[in-house]
Amino acid sequence: MFGNRRAGGPFGDPATRIIIAANVAIFVLQKLAGPIRWLPVMEVFALSPDGLAHGAVWQLVTYQFLHGNELHILMNMLGLWFVGRELERVIGTRRFVALYLVGGVVAGLAQMVIAPAGGSLIGASGSVFAVLLAFTTLFPDLVVTALVFFVIPVRMRARTLGIVAVAASVVFGISGVEPGVGHVAHLGGCLAGWIFGVIQRERFGEGGSFRWGRWRRRFWRPGAPSSLRPMPTVDEVLAKVFRDGIQSLSREERRILEESRGARGRR
Repeated sequence: MFGNRRAGGPFGDPATRIIIAANVAIFVLQKLAGPIRWLPVMEVFALSPDGLAHGAVWQLVTYQFLHGNELHILMNMLGLWFVGRELERVIGTRRFVALYLVGGVVAGLAQMVIAPAGGSLIGASGSVFAVLLAFTTLFPDLVVTALVFFVIPVRMRARTLGIVAVAASVVFGISGVEPGVGHVAHLGGCLAGWIFGVIQRERFGEGGSFRWGRWRRRFWRPGAPSSLRPMPTVDEVLAKVFRDGIQSLSREERRILEESRGARGRR
């Protein structure tokens, strides 16, 4: 199922969609199983020092798909949706799945080793932070728009977004403002994502052998600075049609093709 797909086809991000669907489905099952006392979901699948001590190593993966409430899962899935899709299209589905799961494992181990007194750990935050830091490490100079409180759009470079994510986890963790949040797990995920980005930067990063500029033309969102969105030529658009079919063209590429046809008709 998880082939090493790159930016091609109508859905170049199957793993992101499947992971989000799985998280939502499991959250619904959590809610349904809540009143059933003989079904100890949290005791079996949430990550805890006691569970690891008794050999429940599966908790390092299963905890990533459990969430405490609606806001918890909403924030994690929104972050994964906006960043995960783009990253998966660049690095391929297989690497993306490995990054997501291993990032969550590293995040969970960090929390259990450094702050085990916090009790059980649940949530995809560590995995999402790994994806975020991998993205910002691979493409540090890319201008992105972050929604502060999901309302206020703020434009910044990806590098800045990564620094803010790490700094916020450090500050909140030290201050104790959110005692029930696994900020150490967030930092563990950040570390895993950063290491992945450093290792893969030569291949997938800006200027890497994957041809970042080509991916950016195909998937970059409208509104980015024109200096970051080189316009494809008519020859490039036609080559893409012959290679992938006309259905693979973006809105911008279709416009370029239509304009070229109109120009020929006026001659």
